[in-house]
Amino acid sequence: MATKEKKTKEEKKYTETILYGGKVVVKFYEDSHQYWVSVNGSPFKRKSGATTYIGIKDKSTALGIWQQQMTLDFLLKLIDKGVNINEDLAVESVIQNDIAKDDAVDIGKEMHLWLERYIKFKLKKKGYEKMPEMPEIKEAVTGVNGFLECEKQQKSVKYVSSERVVYSMEYDSIGTLDVEFIVNGLYCLGDFKSSNGLYNSVRMQTACYAKYDEEERKKKVYKGRWALRFSKYTEKEYYRREERKKIIKAHIARIKGKDFKDYDIPPYQAFEAKFLDKNKGMFEDDFDAFLHAKALYEWDGRTDWYRNPEY
Repeated sequence: MATKEKKTKEEKKYTETILYGGKVVVKFYEDSHQYWVSVNGSPFKRKSGATTYIGIKDKSTALGIWQQQMTLDFLLKLIDKGVNINEDLAVESVIQNDIAKDDAVDIGKEMHLWLERYIKFKLKKKGYEKMPEMPEIKEAVTGVNGFLECEKQQKSVKYVSSERVVYSMEYDSIGTLDVEFIVNGLYCLGDFKSSNGLYNSVRMQTACYAKYDEEERKKKVYKGRWALRFSKYTEKEYYRREERKKIIKAHIARIKGKDFKDYDIPPYQAFEAKFLDKNKGMFEDDFDAFLHAKALYEWDGRTDWYRNPEY
């Protein structure tokens, strides 16, 4: 980990946030996505974000299927062109998921940036007097249009804030909530996701952000949480990829000597909004799961023999 002095020298651009009536000062370095925190005038220390702890949750099955798909797409395109597959191309085929991740990050950034500007426009913030122009990436435009359509379908939507840093002195953890708004009379917190499906890890993330914010406010304010998902693909690309996924599953079943059960592809959704607090007790359950994920992450860091060979 870089020291505070070295970090500041290497990356001077940061956003400063004052919390807890001046007791907590946060410096967020956007390029490296690092949070540095000073509590009661103490030296700045780098703090882990909530999503770091949540990352301990296993996602290997879904990621493995995605990697298979990326590799297959790459190889089939070469075969269609009549290219002979050599050792270099074989190696290149298995890193297609890493290349795709970079593209997905760009799409997510485009949408997050547009939404941040849009909410500030709705809040009539200085410098945001005009409706922001649509993103340049077509997949981002598809998701944004879905969001605007969903917004119209609500009885009322009033935005309170966006991209706001929240920190817990009790749990010494930090994060940035995407949106704080009042939807149909309920004070809610929302989290934006750029993906092809919602994972239940968003439940932990929104629960801890709400908990952190309420810790500073010293009162309970949130009546619900929303997961707001934007598709990374156009409708045509979505169905093409889902059909490819079925082909992979059919071949795996054949190789294993099992029958492949065909299934209907779920309908395409450019935008999906899911309310996370339909039943009583969900918030507490989700935050409890987060605390377990945090404890497991910290235990893993302490006992990993690669990082701590003498433990």
